[in-house]
Amino acid sequence: MELSLADVEDRVADHVEAYRESAPFHPVEAEAIESLPGAFRAGEYGKRDVEWVVRWYFRRAVTDIDHEERRAVEAAVSDADPRELRGAMWDAIDALDGADSEAAADSGPPHRRALDALTRIPGVDVGVASALLWFLAPDEQFVVGEREWAVVAALAAADDLGPDLDEYPEPMTVDAYGRYLDAVRGVADRLGVDHWRLYMVIRRVHAESVEGDL
Repeated sequence: MELSLADVEDRVADHVEAYRESAPFHPVEAEAIESLPGAFRAGEYGKRDVEWVVRWYFRRAVTDIDHEERRAVEAAVSDADPRELRGAMWDAIDALDGADSEAAADSGPPHRRALDALTRIPGVDVGVASALLWFLAPDEQFVVGEREWAVVAALAAADDLGPDLDEYPEPMTVDAYGRYLDAVRGVADRLGVDHWRLYMVIRRVHAESVEGDL
């Protein structure tokens, strides 16, 4: 995928508006990105809220969902012990918020420790965990999937805004996510957008590159 960062920069507002008007999940996404981070941190959520994020991760692809994988992951999360699930979420929040910072200093960056916690949830791999991570800290983290990876890799390479991203790794790894997150932050800073608006831009840029497929 060949992209000009300058062209994207000039059309940020157009991409955001187009996403809002065309994306089937935008209304519920917008509400969730606003409400879930606070609810998760306050413990004022139910298992269904976590299940919603997992469903969203798969179903936002719309046209190219691996339904066998989706059903297996959704079933595993649905069957998870609620205490185990909430424990993983609390550990991820503690990692992101810097709890026990002295002990954490030797165990890597916050996203690594948070992903380690979230992947303890049955059925959740690093890719799915990135969605939960984003809804825990939407201003600092970012969901990863093949579409997001492709656009971020192209934009970052265009202006040397982060580490080079090779082909999308299967399976996604914590190290690959860390490189991707560095590139995401570089692109967001260059475009002057928060991560939620960046997500909308990325999805529209990718949609245009494949003739309007969301």
